[in-house]
Amino acid sequence: MGLMLLLDPNIVYLLLLFGLWSAVTAAYIPGTGLVEVLSGVASLAAIVLMMSMPTNWLAVLLLVVGVGGFLVMPFINQRFALLATGGLVLQALGSLFLFNGEMVSPVLIAGTIAVALLYHRFVLMALRHNYERLPQIDDDVSFIGAAGRVVSRIDPVGTVQAGGELWTARSDRPLEAGEEVVVIDREGLVVTVEGLKRKREEQNEAAVPHEENLL
Repeated sequence: MGLMLLLDPNIVYLLLLFGLWSAVTAAYIPGTGLVEVLSGVASLAAIVLMMSMPTNWLAVLLLVVGVGGFLVMPFINQRFALLATGGLVLQALGSLFLFNGEMVSPVLIAGTIAVALLYHRFVLMALRHNYERLPQIDDDVSFIGAAGRVVSRIDPVGTVQAGGELWTARSDRPLEAGEEVVVIDREGLVVTVEGLKRKREEQNEAAVPHEENLL
């Protein structure tokens, strides 16, 4: 029963779209590897399931190319944005003929096309605009010591916002969402952080013996 549900054309279609649009999201808001991993897992799961179904791989290619237009948009001139939006036509065609002898619900296809259009126009474009207005940090040295805030609990891995970007973060102590942190190291897309509150406490403790010695 569970396997039959997973092999439902509508379920597989949604899983594939989720994986592809997660990749698009990662392109618009770089800085964390979490969305990329999520995209890879969802896309791979969809492909594995489609290998057990009467899949029209040409239609899959059309769908991927259609979504791919949005994926490359952050890296090309914005004058070509209309071409990417036209890729929704390819997404729709690929969706309609995704499986031989079976069909994804036309209502579901229409709904996902509408959601994709609105998501790109009002969410991704807004996020990209805000991202481009923020000062970018290219130098690791200048990034070390940057202040940030925990977005999702770190224990030992979570997410922080620092330098105007979201980063996968790790810490040797659990940190709750909302806590202020400071970046103490960076390896690629992963930063090591320390809670500002604890850092200040340690600095105060270190200063007390020094003051006593002066007395």
